[in-house]
Amino acid sequence: MTPLLLSLLLAATGTPDGGTVVAKGKAFLAEVASNPREQARGLMFRDRLAPDRCMIFIYPEDGYHSIWMKNCRISLDVVWITADGTVVETADNVPPCSPMKGDDCPSYGGTVPARHFVEFPAGTLKRLGLKKGDRIGWNLRLADGTAVEGGAKVPAEGAKARPAKKRTRK
Repeated sequence: MTPLLLSLLLAATGTPDGGTVVAKGKAFLAEVASNPREQARGLMFRDRLAPDRCMIFIYPEDGYHSIWMKNCRISLDVVWITADGTVVETADNVPPCSPMKGDDCPSYGGTVPARHFVEFPAGTLKRLGLKKGDRIGWNLRLADGTAVEGGAKVPAEGAKARPAKKRTRK
């Protein structure tokens, strides 16, 4: 997908932050959760997540970042990654939490320190063969124009030059 098409698509969907996440040579159109409000909402209330989409949760430092599936309507695959993009933990086919449970939804992952995590449509890890020890990369643009790049090298077509201030988070 060209950067222009990506920008138009993000603008059309009202998503201010976005970019590309690459795993096992496959590029995913990424939404970004980079602040506590976005991170708390995550992919809640979504009825679908296309096979070529994901959401990356960006943090300024390593931590034990567990997830829960409150108000989620779809199952997800999740990978927790270090600052250099190494997958350190995975969760396959994490199910939605029933609204009947209220706030009593189970937590998943976050058992080892990680810098970020990425939520993919359920079945993605198996389809790609993505596992612990593999590396992913990202090339993102935040709503304020900040570029956030990291992990494994993102191929040129998913990472064309984007004029803006650059901040690399490791």
